[in-house]
Amino acid sequence: MKLWSKPDKEQRDPAKSVCVGSWVRRLVLFTLVGLFGPYLQGYQDELLTVSIVDFDGGAVPNVEVVLRREGKLLPRMKTGADGRASARVGRGPVTLSIHQTGYIPIEQVVNTRSMSEPVLEIRILPVPQARETVNVQAATEDISEQSSSPGVSIEPTEANESPSRPLTLTDALPLVPGVVRAPNGQTQIEGSGEMHSALLINSIDVSDPATGRFGLSVPIDVVDSLHVLTSPYQAQYGRFTAGVVTAETRSGGNKWHFDLNDPLPEFRIRSGHLRGLKSATPRISFGGPIVQNRALFSEALEFVDNKIPIRTLPFPFNETKITSVNSFTQTDFTLTPRQTLTASFHAAPQSIRYANLDFFSPQEVTPNDDTRSYTGAITHRLAIGEGLLQSTFSLSDIATTISPQGNLGMTVLPTGTSGNYFADQQRHSQRFEWNELWSLKSMAGLGMHKIQFGSSVASTNDEGQLHAKTITMFDGQGVKLRTIDFTPGTSFNRGDLQPAVFVQDHWTFNSHLAVDAGIRAEAQTITATTRIAPRIGFVWSPTAGERTTVRGGIGAFYDSVPLNVYAFSHYPEQIITTYQLDGTVVGTPQHYLNLTSEAAASEFPFVDRDHKIGNFAPYTVAWNLEAEHRFSEHLTMRAKYLESHGSGLVTISPKVVQGQNAFVLVGDGSSKYRQFELTAQLSLQPNNRIYASYVRSLSKGTLNESDTYLGDFSSPFIRGDLYTNRAGDLPNRFLTWGSVALPWKVKVYPMIEWRSGFPYQSVDVYQNYIQSMKADSARFPTYFSADARVAKDIKLNSKYTLRPSISITNITNHFNALEVHANTADPQYGQFFGNYDRHMRFDLDLVF
Repeated sequence: MKLWSKPDKEQRDPAKSVCVGSWVRRLVLFTLVGLFGPYLQGYQDELLTVSIVDFDGGAVPNVEVVLRREGKLLPRMKTGADGRASARVGRGPVTLSIHQTGYIPIEQVVNTRSMSEPVLEIRILPVPQARETVNVQAATEDISEQSSSPGVSIEPTEANESPSRPLTLTDALPLVPGVVRAPNGQTQIEGSGEMHSALLINSIDVSDPATGRFGLSVPIDVVDSLHVLTSPYQAQYGRFTAGVVTAETRSGGNKWHFDLNDPLPEFRIRSGHLRGLKSATPRISFGGPIVQNRALFSEALEFVDNKIPIRTLPFPFNETKITSVNSFTQTDFTLTPRQTLTASFHAAPQSIRYANLDFFSPQEVTPNDDTRSYTGAITHRLAIGEGLLQSTFSLSDIATTISPQGNLGMTVLPTGTSGNYFADQQRHSQRFEWNELWSLKSMAGLGMHKIQFGSSVASTNDEGQLHAKTITMFDGQGVKLRTIDFTPGTSFNRGDLQPAVFVQDHWTFNSHLAVDAGIRAEAQTITATTRIAPRIGFVWSPTAGERTTVRGGIGAFYDSVPLNVYAFSHYPEQIITTYQLDGTVVGTPQHYLNLTSEAAASEFPFVDRDHKIGNFAPYTVAWNLEAEHRFSEHLTMRAKYLESHGSGLVTISPKVVQGQNAFVLVGDGSSKYRQFELTAQLSLQPNNRIYASYVRSLSKGTLNESDTYLGDFSSPFIRGDLYTNRAGDLPNRFLTWGSVALPWKVKVYPMIEWRSGFPYQSVDVYQNYIQSMKADSARFPTYFSADARVAKDIKLNSKYTLRPSISITNITNHFNALEVHANTADPQYGQFFGNYDRHMRFDLDLVF
């Protein structure tokens, strides 16, 4: 279609020409403002000055003030010696947040158009909050406030906007260098599974006392701060040998707020046709004052109805179905200007149909998992002089039922399994914990000392019973090779008491050097052991400008042995019958007893143990050295080396004891982990950061740890000792993610991951490890995935903002193998298969 003919073009009305030219100029101007307006905004902004004072009206220096408008971060401020800070902001309402260690959090809305005073005074209550604040730009802080082991911080709001769109706290952990999600679904920190790490929510241990697993953690929407600490040298941390995940939840604030995320479901489309609902994950969070400055309420509620497709199986028999409700409620009370009380409750019922579904275990062979998890906690904080006494009481209750799809036995071939899952289990575990932490006022003496005393008493219990059905094994030609029958087993009820005391000192020698020194004494009565954990670390700023920071340290760390280790003697015992090719029995059926050994005497000087069975004390000695340099306000880089050596890991393997076959739990496992890490944070745009990391690591250890048989999803095959690469071993991993602002209120959230493939271990026709074929060289192909999420804020009115977004995963459609034929008797042995192709998803969030 022509806009005008040639003669018309030559003779068109001059007035219209002027009109068209005006619109062209307006369009060019509008485009230039859209492109360069964000960078010119400072020239038309107003100066906002705040004065932070304490309860007595005194100035409070070094307070970080966070400014937000319409959910977006504005330049941050930090008060000087006079308690004042200034920043240029646009006209209109601004949300001001203060989350200062040692004071009650404050959230306040300020309208710069209607301010009657040039300086806004904000009074904060001097009620200390026992929270460890970690900042990736720690080199800019005073040396007295820096930790020798700050770990890695994740900003929950940034993680929530990434293409992975994590639903819970633990879903966000793979964004951290050195943390990966292994093929078995476990979070691996320092190459070790979850039972070697601790998960603390508001200083409360929320891991399962029976298995050591993390379980379903709190919704990401309620998390205020999230840190991953690898071998922290503060003595307050215990019950781990790999790492500590610590998170604090946010209070409701003094202004009511509501967020609605992912309200729209995702539908399943196959061959251009709608085939029902694929997933629905609506999340809502809200909070505000019940009584202004006195009682603050917050709630995060998440519903999940997810059907996870397994690409290596045919539709519609290729989906794991997850249904859950995840709720976290918190109320913060200011009782007096010197004391506060926080009460929280976490409820997480979850149902999984066809758990651990894959090509080799189709739906009928998988178990169902129904878990009900509840945790309630009360934390009281009392300011005593210039010190703080924090008391925490918590109770966790976890009930789990693992059930098969039917009553058939389980059939195992080199090419896969059939029948039904071999075991069903009911268990109920509880943990009651009481923690005390007393932080003294800073004291002078050859520098400044910040001393803390603490104690912890945890009472845990695990009761239940496991039943098992016959397993029949065939070779590739259908010839019966072996049967595994089980005795009935008995119910178990195991209890434990875990007391601990510690003292630690953050000793600041001068403005350049500080030392963290501490010692922790802990016991686990069911193991009949007492452990001493000395630790020391340092932080040193060699330059006057504090742009460079060097950290390091060494310490001893101990695992909490899961209670299911001591339920093993009540498990059904195996009776193994082996057949010749003609069907006759080889010898007689072999009855394997379930035995627990006494740990051998150790040369490690910090463990005292009684002479009794099950006196296990798994420990790790770890050290690290790192250097961080702030090149400019836009770029910070860090180099880190970490090494740890573990001993006394609890393993399970077949042995002959006094002429009798037995499966024996022994505390003789070992591990080794080395990691070199390079990380960078780039901030070229306000409130938009890019994180990049490269990790070179080595993780070796004993494969037959106790959780391979004693976990919720037991493997029926107990294999011999094998020391090789562990499940989370990744020699090379590069990860970058973050956010980039574009014109028109559009943001792009890229994420790129390139890494080595996970190792796998070959097995023979009897499902035993092949000792001569270790996982040193057996790996999945190199993994690469480029993902992105694009979001745009649409302001509906002064109250409501709509945020539509599109997420694309595996943009390049790279082949990332999901499974491998690892049985040497499988005709397709060594072949990799399965892949998640490029996928696009539309999301819609409502912020009000």
